[in-house]
Order: sequence, then C-alpha cells, then structure tokens
Amino acid sequence: MAQISVITPSVRPEGLKLVEKALRRQTFKDFEWIIVSSFLPVTLLEVRWLEEPEKKKDDLWVLNKAYNTAIQEARSDLIVSWQDYTYAKPDTLEKFWFHYQQDPKKLITAVGNKYSDETFTVQTWKDPRERDDQGTFYPCYWNDIEWNLCSVPKQAVLDVGGFDEEMDKYYGLDGFNVLNRIQDVGGYDFWLDQTIKSYSLEHGRLAGEKWDELNWMKDNRYNTHVARRKQEGKWPVLSYLQRQSQPL
Repeated sequence: MAQISVITPSVRPEGLKLVEKALRRQTFKDFEWIIVSSFLPVTLLEVRWLEEPEKKKDDLWVLNKAYNTAIQEARSDLIVSWQDYTYAKPDTLEKFWFHYQQDPKKLITAVGNKYSDETFTVQTWKDPRERDDQGTFYPCYWNDIEWNLCSVPKQAVLDVGGFDEEMDKYYGLDGFNVLNRIQDVGGYDFWLDQTIKSYSLEHGRLAGEKWDELNWMKDNRYNTHVARRKQEGKWPVLSYLQRQSQPL
C-alpha cells in the first residue's frame, strides 16, 4: 500500500502533463496517483483512473463528487490534493510526508504563484499568503489551506462525511466548505509551509465569463446554503463517505 495518495480531479487532459512532469521527478516514490476524469489519461506514470461521476439534476459540475470518489478509493492515510496545471519541486511529497510523520493531524498547504507559461518567469498572480515575517512553517487559518496543492489526513475528510455534493449546483468554495467543517469538528490543525511552492499556469474557467454569475458567492448563495445545512448552529456529519473512527 502506498504511503501517499495523490488525487487529481480533472476536466482538462492537457493540464495533467505538468502534474505528471512534477510527479515523475519526486524524490519520495511511495505514492499512488488517482485521476478522476471523463477521459482515460495517457501518462508515463502508473495511474489509477476513476470515471468521473455523473451529474445530477441542476448540477453545473461534479467536482465535489469527484473528490469524494478519489478519497473513498484512496489506499493511503495521507491525501495530497494536486490539481491540474500545477507544478512543484521534487521534494514536495517528501516534505508532506515528513510533516505527516511528525503530526498526523495536521493539514499542510503549499504556497505559490501563477505564471503565463512553463518557464515560470512571467508572473500573472501573486499568492497573498506568502509572508516575509513568519518564517517558513507556521500555523494558519483553516481557510488558508489551498486544495490546489495541500496534504490532508484522509481521516479528517471521513470525519465530516466528505465534500458536500450539493455544492456541485454552483461553482467555487468547495474546498472552503469542507475545511470549514473540518475546523468545526475539531482535533485538526492547519499549517502553511512556505518551502513547498506550487507553480501554476493560467487556464480558462469552465463557465468562462459566466463563472462569477454561477458562483456560490453570488447573491449570498453560500451563506444561505450554510444556514440550511447547519442544525442548531452545528454542521451535520454528511454521509457521502463512510465514517471511520480508526486511531491515527
């Protein structure tokens, strides 16, 4: 059994090439790569390919269902979310594994900017989480964790019952929501490692110019959803993933 499950939900075949390039160069080799997509990827690496879940009525996409599919099938206790169009240095998985060995109840996020091409010289977006006054590894808020590249104990997602699949009805805030619930259930810490850097390429949105219109942030949609989901001020444990209570 692999020690790390790298998961990549993707609707962009061309975006997987950069992930593969990074994974082939990793110093830490004991990992599996799970891709959830509607297409069978062609890579030089051994890949566990899982068919993209079907959309339900009123769904705009299936990102939350795809994450649940990957996490449910992951064979490792440590999940690394590594999204397409993202590169990282060869010691990335090694560092995530080191942190997990030190404390298996930490969620660790990378930091990183966006670039126009694979030379990573022309920066198009700067990560506001990067700080000069905090050192390299320090606690952060739960909403500082970026699913673009982060490590999460599988048990943390199981404890809250998975990603909220109702959120496939609009775009955005998917990782934000599951992190909010992990924070509320308690027992986990959130950390930022500035030495783990992602290098992402610009790519188009699925909905193009309609992304903002169809986003959960529009017209207080997200807060309304949260109010409906919560019971007596608390998040319910969802049932998308089978809950386990094995000790870490």
